[in-house]
Amino acid sequence: MQVIAQAHGNEGYQETGPRGRIPDDEGQSRDDHGDGESEVSDVDSDYLELNAETAKLDASIEAFRAAQRMGNDDDDYTGIGIGSGIRTPAAGAPVAAAAAKASGKPVRKGGNRRGPRKAAKPSPDILYRLSLATEAYHGRRYQEAHEMLAEIIRINAETFDAWTLLSTVFEEQGDRHGALMCLVAAAHLTPKVGRMWINAATYALDSLDALGEGSRGRGEGGAGGEGEGDDQGDDGNEGERNGLLQTAMQCYSAAVRANPADVAARTGKADVLMTLGHASLAVSQYQRALRHRPLNIRTVRNLADVALDARDPRQSSAAAMAAYRRVIDHCQAGATTSLEEGDFEWSDLRIYLEFFAMLERWADAARELKEVSRWLLGRREEAHLWEGEGDDGGDRLLRDDREWDVHDNRRISVPGYEPARFPLESYGLGLPVDLRARLCVYRLKLGQEHEAMLHLELLDPKDEQPQDTPALERFRDFPDCLKDVGVALLERDRPEEAMGCFELYRRIAAGSEDVLVDSDMLVSQGRCYLTMGDKAAAEECFIAAIEEDDENIDARFELAKIYEGEQEKEGREEAFLLVNEALNLEAQHVEGADGAPKRAPRRLAPHMPGELRRRERMMKPRKERRRMRYRPRRLGDSEERRKYDQERTAALSERYRLCLNLKDRLGSGDTEAISPWLEAAKELVDDFRSSKEFYPWDMYVRSQGFVTYFADQQAPPHANSKLIAMAARLQQNLAPTEGEEHSVAPVIIRHEHRGIPFNEWLDLFLEYAINLAFTQQAQESYEICTSAKDSVVFKSKENAFLIHLTHATCAVVSGDEEQCVSVARFFMREYTHCTDSYRIFAALCRVCQAPVSWYSSGPAQKFILRQIRQMDRATTASGPDGDGDGTGTGTGNTDLDVCLLTIYGHIMFTTTSYTYALSYFMRAASIDPDNPMINLSLGIAYIHYALKRQATNRQYLLTQGFAFLARYHGPRSRSASAAERQEANFNMGRAYHIVGLAPLAAEYYGRVLDEARSARAAGGARAGTLLAGGGGEEEEEMLVLEAAYNLKTICFGAGDLEGARAVTDEWLVL
Repeated sequence: MQVIAQAHGNEGYQETGPRGRIPDDEGQSRDDHGDGESEVSDVDSDYLELNAETAKLDASIEAFRAAQRMGNDDDDYTGIGIGSGIRTPAAGAPVAAAAAKASGKPVRKGGNRRGPRKAAKPSPDILYRLSLATEAYHGRRYQEAHEMLAEIIRINAETFDAWTLLSTVFEEQGDRHGALMCLVAAAHLTPKVGRMWINAATYALDSLDALGEGSRGRGEGGAGGEGEGDDQGDDGNEGERNGLLQTAMQCYSAAVRANPADVAARTGKADVLMTLGHASLAVSQYQRALRHRPLNIRTVRNLADVALDARDPRQSSAAAMAAYRRVIDHCQAGATTSLEEGDFEWSDLRIYLEFFAMLERWADAARELKEVSRWLLGRREEAHLWEGEGDDGGDRLLRDDREWDVHDNRRISVPGYEPARFPLESYGLGLPVDLRARLCVYRLKLGQEHEAMLHLELLDPKDEQPQDTPALERFRDFPDCLKDVGVALLERDRPEEAMGCFELYRRIAAGSEDVLVDSDMLVSQGRCYLTMGDKAAAEECFIAAIEEDDENIDARFELAKIYEGEQEKEGREEAFLLVNEALNLEAQHVEGADGAPKRAPRRLAPHMPGELRRRERMMKPRKERRRMRYRPRRLGDSEERRKYDQERTAALSERYRLCLNLKDRLGSGDTEAISPWLEAAKELVDDFRSSKEFYPWDMYVRSQGFVTYFADQQAPPHANSKLIAMAARLQQNLAPTEGEEHSVAPVIIRHEHRGIPFNEWLDLFLEYAINLAFTQQAQESYEICTSAKDSVVFKSKENAFLIHLTHATCAVVSGDEEQCVSVARFFMREYTHCTDSYRIFAALCRVCQAPVSWYSSGPAQKFILRQIRQMDRATTASGPDGDGDGTGTGTGNTDLDVCLLTIYGHIMFTTTSYTYALSYFMRAASIDPDNPMINLSLGIAYIHYALKRQATNRQYLLTQGFAFLARYHGPRSRSASAAERQEANFNMGRAYHIVGLAPLAAEYYGRVLDEARSARAAGGARAGTLLAGGGGEEEEEMLVLEAAYNLKTICFGAGDLEGARAVTDEWLVL
């Protein structure tokens, strides 16, 4: 790939020319005009180039002086500088001629040549090397050919044949990226040859197949249509895939610049833009391509494919409709269906009609359907019978659809109709079933139910009429039209007929993997059941729709309307939750990332070229699914509900057994068991959290992640008025109002849920939270801990301690100091005047790998200070008997806590408030004067205070600091523990190092290393703990390394390179 880097480094070669050659106006080199010039050395050529530039400057000066003498304006002077290469018509030609004359080059007449100059002709040496590389390639010596071509490109990077041959070599070696870069480099050498750019772009798109991305979408009916969805299965190649698409787009753009009339380049660029999701830009490119070839059916189909995804779908849809209308007019005028790159087919008519449906132009849709269908069936000569103004003054096309009856009973009444002129198969029998379904929908939308019912009789989804093939077979290829007809019938209050369509669709979906029962169909069927009075079946459909599409708002609204009318409070509570879910989802989908209103995804026509509807489903971005809440069926009979609950309990019990079986594998470090365990535990925990009996109402609403929009009396923008009204009614009856205390917690009598005891549920919650934290899901782990804390089941003091301890563990694992401080405050608040609670606070802040911003934050300071003040008040107010009020009945602890005072001193120390820190360290020292931690803190605080600019007496402060450090170092250095001796010597050395006393610091660092050296010489367990970190003494090893590193730094700063090398070789070499 070094060759590719050289190519990028030589991009400016076309402007400056190869070294040692002075390019003339024609782009030729000096050695092209004579054999003698080819022997000029690099030094001589630099000299000649300097002379040429000097001649240019002299010529520029002479031109300026001549212009002044002739009285010309200064505007005639071009101001050509050295090597600028800029020439204007006023003075460019004389200057160029003078410069050329000075350099001995021929003068070309006719003005300046614009654009990049031609590449230098290959020298005989280059041609010879190319022949050797070609011979090596044909001999399959690819590495040898690679090296030869790399050398040719190093000599002259403008050798086109070298780049193309190197691309072939890379491809043979399996390096498609290198081959693509070589093709791009070769295309740069011929920027005006569009075919080279198109070849490079085609190769880039072909490389997608090597990534397993499937079709790159250059076939019939939507370039890039399928490649957009296939990449979701391989996230690892996403970056490389996008890189290939970007390269292809840039190559196509260069081809368009080379030849703006190149339709292949424009359509290729549009295809790539569509695959990348830039629908609006793709529409623009397709429209420009159609200006040159308006009858290219593939381009028209691609334009239709991308039109609905553009930022302004109405404008782009109008362009697609106009393109189709232009094609139809041409085909009808020429009595042919043949077009460029294909024929006009029934599927094109379906696409064309979809735009009318999107714009709700039902009458125009019916007119176009009948006109184009008549032409495709070969009866265009009868247009005068079925179009135009009738005898009654109305439009014949919109009056009725007798033209498409199966029999002639109504057609014979039309004046001029000849029954035997065309076969019956060109009338109603020849109309595809999905187009008849469309006609039925159009008539229902126009309010012409009589004509719609005639079409429905012919469609016969219930198989009520004797026909050659059953409805299941007739609609197997067009199932989506059944949903359209069903929805239209339901809008006209015909639920029985609509239900027949929905049931037939379900039968087709049950026998086909390609047909899915989506959430929209389930919502429509649920509404149909509601209209028919079957609320239990409607509930089942709406719940199934939510389970199918967790972001479906209509299903939640319809289900909430059912539950709102229930007499039981539990049903109204469920309705309130459903409405809040719908409002949350609506708020998320109202605005896109750029602030513009989002367009709801639209279901496209069923049978389109390139499967437009499937492409839209694939292009829909994959979103993280929200936590599914268990939704019990409330409206079925008691036996069905009991059976459903038993099945649910059995399934969850099986999941719990799976968690128990995987628990041992998790404990042994089996990473493959983490994912199935988390999945099973999530289902169990979500089921527990979805039970309202375990939570107070307000906490249950909060635990489900719902936000009521009435706390601040503000509705979300663009909110559905019906949702707002329903939520307001339910809020008034159920939700806590402002100023009202929390709802009464429910009383739990039983001791198990789903057959699992509550103590085991708590274990599952805590283990699930910890495993979430270890899988980098910190926020989710906090939510699990909060849910466990809010539950009325786990309210005992022991359970609260375990929950908060787990919360702290999750925070430490996630490195979240804010959560560490928050949880530590719970222990200090619940266990007041307890030294261990303060130590927990210090330990959590110490082990959390995060900055000390929250440890020394304002809230933490105030909280610790309040603890100190409470301790001071209890101490000063205590009587002789030790109680707080002198009555002799007090039981509180009135002793001053050294740990609490030291913690606050450290907080002041980290905020550089050394004066206040020393005050609290002194209070702690007065209670425990021999504590090594307090003496070390006092010494370090005095030293840091002395180093501040505001220090008034540094000598005194340093003396105080080292006095306390001596009190710390004396007993610590005489300790029987080698770890404590190392710690004392290292801290003393670090203190001297801070104040710049390097010799003293080096002495104490040396003692640390001597201790480690003695341990290494003695061997045994002691050496293992000091040098290898064994026996749980990992911190001792770190002190040795840090002491050695600091000592090496001191030696290096003092110029003792040998000493620094010796320390490094002995201690710092891994």
